[in-house]
Amino acid sequence: MTTTDATTRKYDLLLKGGRVIDPANNIDGQFDVATSGGHIALVDKDISPALARTVADVSGMVVTPGLVDLHAHFYGYFGAIFPDAHCLPGGTTTAVDAGGAGHLTFDDFNEQVIAPATTNVFALLNIAGEGMVGEPEQDLDGMDAELTAMKIAQRPDLIVGVKVAHYMGPGWEPLDRGIQAAEDTGVYLMVDQSPIHTRTMAEMMLEHLRPGDMVTHCYALSKPMTDVNDKVKPHFFEARERGVQFDVGHGAGSFSFRIAKAAIDQGFIPDTVSTDMHRASILVNQATMPETMTKLLALGMDLPDIVKRSTWDPAVAIGHPELGNLGQTQPADIAVLNVTEGEFGLVDNGTGNRVFKTDKRIVCEMTVKSGQVVWDKNGMSRDDWSTTPPTNPAL
Repeated sequence: MTTTDATTRKYDLLLKGGRVIDPANNIDGQFDVATSGGHIALVDKDISPALARTVADVSGMVVTPGLVDLHAHFYGYFGAIFPDAHCLPGGTTTAVDAGGAGHLTFDDFNEQVIAPATTNVFALLNIAGEGMVGEPEQDLDGMDAELTAMKIAQRPDLIVGVKVAHYMGPGWEPLDRGIQAAEDTGVYLMVDQSPIHTRTMAEMMLEHLRPGDMVTHCYALSKPMTDVNDKVKPHFFEARERGVQFDVGHGAGSFSFRIAKAAIDQGFIPDTVSTDMHRASILVNQATMPETMTKLLALGMDLPDIVKRSTWDPAVAIGHPELGNLGQTQPADIAVLNVTEGEFGLVDNGTGNRVFKTDKRIVCEMTVKSGQVVWDKNGMSRDDWSTTPPTNPAL
C-alpha cells in the first residue's frame, strides 16, 4: 500500500494492476480502477499512483463490480443472518432479502435491518402478509395482492419484487396472487415452489409465470431439472424460451452437483447467481457468493460469464442498473477476488452434502463499498506496521 501527499491526490483509492472484469462495459483485461467521493472516477490502463491518496497493488487478482446476491435471508426466517457480517467479507455489496417480510412486517424489517446496513439491502416482498415469520406462508387469508401492491408502491426504492414460496396446499392461489401484485406494480416475481401432483413445474413455468419472472433453486433436487438419464427436461428449455429466468439460490438444500453439472454440460446455465444465504447454508456449504461462483467455475462455466451473472444481470433484474458495473460516476462498489490454486473440496446439498474436488477456489481479498474499504483480508490498502509511531514517553 502507498499513501500520497493529500495536496496532490486526485483519487481516494487506486486499485492497481488487476484483471478488471466489468461485463456491463465490455471490459476484461488489465486495468487500474480509481475512485473519488464514493464513485468510480476512472478505469484506465495506467493511472499514476501519485494521483491517489491510497494505492493497493492487486496484481494477479480479479477486480469486479461489487457482487449482487439476489437471494439471501436477513429477516423473518429463523436462520436469518446480518447482511454486513456475511455479505461484505464475500465481496457482496448488494443483496436482496427473498421474502422474509410481507406487507405487514416490511416496515419493521426496514427499521431493524435495511436502514442500519452498509450493504445495499433490497427486498422481495412475500405475498404472505407476515412474510416468513412463524408459518404464515400457508395462510391463504393473509395473502393479499392489493395490500402487497400498495406496500410496494409505497417503497419502490427498497422493494424490487414479489416472493412466493413454500406453500403446501394444492392450488395456485399464492402464485397467482403474487403475480397479480407484481403485475400491478411493474416488478418481477421470484418463486420457490416444489412440484406436487396438483402443481407441476411444467404448468407453473409455462402457464403461470410471465417473461422476466424467476425460478430460484434451479439446480435443486426438489425441483429436478433433469430426468433419470441426466437430461434436462424439455419444459425447462421451453420456459427459458418464454423468458422465464433461472436463479441458482444455492442454500442448504437446493444445489445438487449432479443436476448442475448435467444442466451446464447441456447448455442450461443460470441467469443469475445467488446464495440463499442463511445460517445453515453458511455453516454446512459455505454458501457465499465467491464459493457459489467457485462451484460454477468448477462445473465448466467461464469466469467472465459467472461475473456477469453475479453483478450486471442481477442488478438489471432488480431495476438498479447503477449497480453491478464500474462505469464512471457510478457507486464505487467493488470486489477484489483471488482465484487461488490448490486442492479444494466443494460441498453441495440436498443429496447428502457430497464433495466435488477442484483445483481453484475464488476468495474475496477486498471489498469496497461506496468508495470505502470495508473488507481487506490481507491489508492490501493498509500501511505497514513499521510506520506505527513510537509510544508517548510521557505516558
